[in-house]
Formats: sequence, C-alpha cells, structure tokens
Amino acid sequence: MQKNPNRRWFEAAAVAVAVMFPLLLVAAAKKGSSASSGSVKKGKALFDQNCSLCHFPNQTTTKIGPGLKGLFKRKTLPISHKPVTVANVRDQILNGSPSAKPMPMPSFKSKLSAKDIADLIAYLKTL
Repeated sequence: MQKNPNRRWFEAAAVAVAVMFPLLLVAAAKKGSSASSGSVKKGKALFDQNCSLCHFPNQTTTKIGPGLKGLFKRKTLPISHKPVTVANVRDQILNGSPSAKPMPMPSFKSKLSAKDIADLIAYLKTL
C-alpha cells in the first residue's frame, strides 16, 4: 500500500517541529538569562549615578577612566585589554581595576546587585 504524498509531508513537518522546538526553547532560555535581559533605562540611571563621574558614555576619550562609547563594538577592554565580553565587563564592574592609572577603578561588588549589573551592561551595550 502506497502512502499519500500529503501524509509524507505532514510526517516530515512533524519530525522537524519535534526536533526544532526544544532547540528554540534552549536558545530563548540562554538569551533571557544573559545581560540582554537587563533594563537599558535602569542601566542608564545606574551609569549616571555610579560611573559618569569617571567615564564618558558618548566619547572614547579619557575622563578619569576611559570613555565607553562603542564599548561592545571594540575587540578589547581599554585598560585590561581582555576581550570585550559580558563576563569580562561584569568582572571589571564587580572587581574594579586597582592598578588603573591615573586612578584605580573601585569595586562595585558591595554596591550593585546582580540585577543592577545586568541593567548596567544592557545600557553599556547601547553606547
């Protein structure tokens, strides 16, 4: 007995959906857990409150610390020269840069929550 061509198409589509759906769920979960889930608006307020004294958001020139315009478009971080990744930016914010010149960057580990840092990184990505 020969299968109906429409049925073959339906079976192939069902298999494709069964395979792709879990992959899409994993991708969505990873995206939601990254810093992209932070609030840009809250991040800007945090930047203005905690970072703008030392960093320009709209320039690459040095204020006290390096200007952060286009930070996530760069290959490396300005002082440490580590690759620009969410993890390295988070580490910089948490631990500071005690040997930075002309002035060390303080640690924000005890001042900013994980959510605050996610918000701040979301904002930094827009610069």
